[in-house]
Amino acid sequence: MERSPRIVAFGELLFDLFPDGPRLGGAAANMAFHAAALGARALLVSRVGDDPLGRRARAELERHGVDVRFVGVDPERPTGSVHVELTDGEPRFSIGEQAAWDRIEVSPELERELAGADAFVFGTLAQRTSLGSGALGRALASLAPSCLRIADLNVRPPHVSNEALGLALDRASVVKLNEQEAERVGEALGCDDPVAALFARGISVVAVTRGARGAVLHTRNASASHPGFAALPGGDAVGAGDAFTAALCLELCRGTPLERLVARANRYASFVASHRGAMPEPPRELLAEMAALH
Repeated sequence: MERSPRIVAFGELLFDLFPDGPRLGGAAANMAFHAAALGARALLVSRVGDDPLGRRARAELERHGVDVRFVGVDPERPTGSVHVELTDGEPRFSIGEQAAWDRIEVSPELERELAGADAFVFGTLAQRTSLGSGALGRALASLAPSCLRIADLNVRPPHVSNEALGLALDRASVVKLNEQEAERVGEALGCDDPVAALFARGISVVAVTRGARGAVLHTRNASASHPGFAALPGGDAVGAGDAFTAALCLELCRGTPLERLVARANRYASFVASHRGAMPEPPRELLAEMAALH
């Protein structure tokens, strides 16, 4: 039997505050949830407050198969939150300050756990404080040389500086970004071809998502694109990018060919975009459909 990859997500665990109530979210938490749903051994490194939302978050993720041993509990700061506004189905975010996940801790026990990871996924938002950036650096230093280091940029102005962006790119072997983020990277690096610039920095795989128009994957020697799958009406697209990252990560660990990989990741992202909230549970039929995609 094929060994399930050990995938670690580092970063924010919070609640998305929609007009109709709070839903569990945060890029790292979303990624861990979907990695577990797709069959990975998923571990989340984050921090919540000592409050009802924090307890709910840990319990809900654990119930869905995510290892939450390294989701710490902060005695002072609250569980993070984000106000979400939807305009024509596209979300806009207002991210709360001074959240528990700004103070992630990296213990010796976690460092030992990270040494066995197959993939480590991180973004820029968890670097918005020097404490978070330092914790991320210690986590990355604990990884084995063979571990995939996947930067899902997840740029959320005004929380991301060019310095944080550069640090993320320097620490990654794989980069996933959307078209707007690709423009931001081009501006930060002073170039017209951000994909070529990323390869020049040592990145091995670049994934550019294009919303409803699918995505394109680039390696140094090949590219593969997919036009995307239509999302069903009524969804809010929150978490679709994180779902894409989860599928991308899992298939990279498995060595899946690029064409099949980009098709599967797009299919899974369209499923999430068809629902409200970032963590809909995928039915078995969807997983079977994805496995059959070539």
